[in-house]
Amino acid sequence: MRSAGLIERIRNRLERALEAQGSGNATRTHSGVAIGSSVGQVRKRNEDCCLVARVSYAHDSRTNFTIAIICDGLGGMSQGREAAILAASSFTAYLFSSPLIGWKERLSKAIAFANTQIYQRLHGAGGTTLSAVISFNDGAIFCHVGDSRVYGVMPDRVVEQLSRDDTINALLKRQEGQGEAPKDSRLLQFVGMGEEMEAQIAPVPGHCRSVLLTSDGAHDVPNSVFQRVVSAAAGGGDLVRKLLMLSDMTGGRDNASAIFFPIGTETELYDERGDNELLAILPNDTLTIHITGPDAWERSEHIRNAPPNYQRPEPSKRIEERPASKKIAAPERAVNNEQEIKPAASKEKSRTNKARKTKRRPTTPKAEAAAQLQFDGPNNEVDVQFSTPTTPPEEDKQ
Repeated sequence: MRSAGLIERIRNRLERALEAQGSGNATRTHSGVAIGSSVGQVRKRNEDCCLVARVSYAHDSRTNFTIAIICDGLGGMSQGREAAILAASSFTAYLFSSPLIGWKERLSKAIAFANTQIYQRLHGAGGTTLSAVISFNDGAIFCHVGDSRVYGVMPDRVVEQLSRDDTINALLKRQEGQGEAPKDSRLLQFVGMGEEMEAQIAPVPGHCRSVLLTSDGAHDVPNSVFQRVVSAAAGGGDLVRKLLMLSDMTGGRDNASAIFFPIGTETELYDERGDNELLAILPNDTLTIHITGPDAWERSEHIRNAPPNYQRPEPSKRIEERPASKKIAAPERAVNNEQEIKPAASKEKSRTNKARKTKRRPTTPKAEAAAQLQFDGPNNEVDVQFSTPTTPPEEDKQ
């Protein structure tokens, strides 16, 4: 089921969180994922936008998924940063709100929705690239427009570019059958251009156990150098930091962002309490969004609609709260072989103390889930919780 009201509310929450990231440099690891962004040495603001979101559904866990997304706002437009934020938030909100259609159709509609939202709001004054990978219970698929990139990482750490560059020179090189296309800022298409945008949507090959997403500021080096950085990295967090550092060392002329993302592994942990939940991992914050119904109750000092004989539950098993002994190591064939320990809390961030919980119900077949995923009922609410950013493990500190 898709609801315009729900999409707008989720999008607005994500927009505010992404806007709060500012233009500083930030890198963090989180349950096997590494994400980072750098403003560079020349530009005054960061027009890149990146996030990883893990989506859990209350009534059908088979529809759970994880998405990693990078949007690079076009620097030649006055509202490139605004376009990147709007694209990432609109695309993610649409995917969250449409759990019952096939992935290819779902991605096609989500990126078309983001394209329309940017064009209507910014009136041609903003555009962005969009590269995203979605991992679900039986595979992974990517969606791409622009010159950010999606790489597949092989078990031997060889990287393979999965996405195509939507640039003039890249098109000419492909037609001539030559090697790697040089970087070119003249895009053939971008999100926010309005009509005639056509996204590349394709499965991630089965031999890829991890993916690496980059904006052009992070991969604007010779391919041989890029490959050596990937091969020499100690893990996902080390890889992301080295790519951003390399961008700065070579002049930092552009913003740079990177996400290392293991796919199809036990690192994809979802909410275990039966909520409809979106957990967004940002470079320096974590945002949790719950969709709760009229039977929801708050786990706080003031219990609302509590059932009879209510006893305060144990803290929910949030990803960032998992004890070190229960952390699951990435498989050997993935790049991220880091041993994670329970991170300590860093500087306090604003947050709410409310986390709503719905009653558990048995998992229902996918065909019956449509009747139960009534996200946008008149009494439903969107609850947001900001978590304190975690300090990376010792081996992941700069």
